[in-house]
Amino acid sequence: MPPAVWTGCAALALVGAGALLLYDDDAADGRVSAGRVCRSTLPADAELSCGTYGFGDLRQVCPASGAARGCTPTEAVTVRNSGPSAVYVTVIHGARQGERLQGPETKVGAGRTAVLRPGQGQLLFDVTLRGPGRGPKSLTVVSVR
Repeated sequence: MPPAVWTGCAALALVGAGALLLYDDDAADGRVSAGRVCRSTLPADAELSCGTYGFGDLRQVCPASGAARGCTPTEAVTVRNSGPSAVYVTVIHGARQGERLQGPETKVGAGRTAVLRPGQGQLLFDVTLRGPGRGPKSLTVVSVR
């Protein structure tokens, strides 16, 4: 392989490893629930997927781990900015699998909460997190309904 290809592969590996270090797996079942945390130390121009690194599957609220029955589409996720400075969050939603729409960016001050909704008839696919500088950014799930 040419050296440029190796350099690109090494950069991707470092980014992937850095993202994995940000994952906080408090609940091994993969469901979004109160107490789940999404943390990022990425630069201000990079956003982190909280659905992938911290919150778990945002599409449905299920009564118990592995429950096939009783799951309903997520109506709202309330998050608290548990980091030291303001963060910006964005809701990614869509009417069906494969459709991705991005909502407006919402600023959440340190210690403040925000209610994130996918919209009527929409599925909540992801919540992105970004903030100023390289310092830590953190969102904690307060409630899910």
